Amino acid sequence: MRVLVNGVRIYFEVVGEKLALVDGAIVEKPTLLVLHGGPGFDHHGMRGFYDRFADVAQVIYLDHRGNGRSERGPLESLNLFQWGEDIKAFCEALDIEKPIVLGHSFGGFVAESYMTQFPDHPGAVVLSCTQGRSDPGEASYAVYRRLGGPEVEAAAKAFFTEQNLANMLEFQRLCRPHYNQSESTPWPLRNGIFTPETLVYFWREGVSPDEGGWRDFNFLPQFHKVICPVLVLGGEDDPACPIEFQEEIMAYLPPGTGKLHRFAQCGHGTHVDHPDATETIVRDFLAEVAG
Repeated sequence: MRVLVNGVRIYFEVVGEKLALVDGAIVEKPTLLVLHGGPGFDHHGMRGFYDRFADVAQVIYLDHRGNGRSERGPLESLNLFQWGEDIKAFCEALDIEKPIVLGHSFGGFVAESYMTQFPDHPGAVVLSCTQGRSDPGEASYAVYRRLGGPEVEAAAKAFFTEQNLANMLEFQRLCRPHYNQSESTPWPLRNGIFTPETLVYFWREGVSPDEGGWRDFNFLPQFHKVICPVLVLGGEDDPACPIEFQEEIMAYLPPGTGKLHRFAQCGHGTHVDHPDATETIVRDFLAEVAG
């Protein structure tokens, strides 16, 4: 399904009803809006885990503009400020009030853009293995070096420096196996849609902070605006968004709004390496914020 959002048609999927019949009575469930990582991917990689919450929430997935089955719009609209605005407009188009917005990795960047631009809009936010600002790579390089040695570190540096096809393939060969501590399927082998031009544009050089690109974004100074509960999930062996960044998010959130769960022997995605524990934590959070 698609809906017109800020001039582009956004693709989305819905798992589970909003109004459930329980013991003969209608019960309204909260909406869990799941934001995929990337950019350049689609929502496909999130469904294998987050579909399970359809018993307690209406779970909605979308493909960000320029990703998956959604339209791109103008190239310059592929930025974190626009992606954040799209979340609010998407909810308004579907009459979703007080959504629980879950952003993983890049999806967390978008969730941070949304919750700082529109702090009164979300009911709650879950930030999964993400960070509040861009990083020159040193924190990530240190984890790649610890997990895989100098060759893996060098491949990561080459990829982060220049996103060409050769560096991307070498990153996939050497670095991707260290993303998680359990078995996971490399993204090119998944039955999803990959849009490399979106990734390349987002990571381009010479981007100023007001352009919302990878090289120079920073939402941390705006975190004081946040008023909703925020659940932060992080893996201690995450080379993509190291645990230091989740700790940094907690340091900038207003007191009492954030809660951090850190996982040992866990890489980029606590739902991948520790699915049972992650499910318990997310279910408890959903129950708490849904009242």
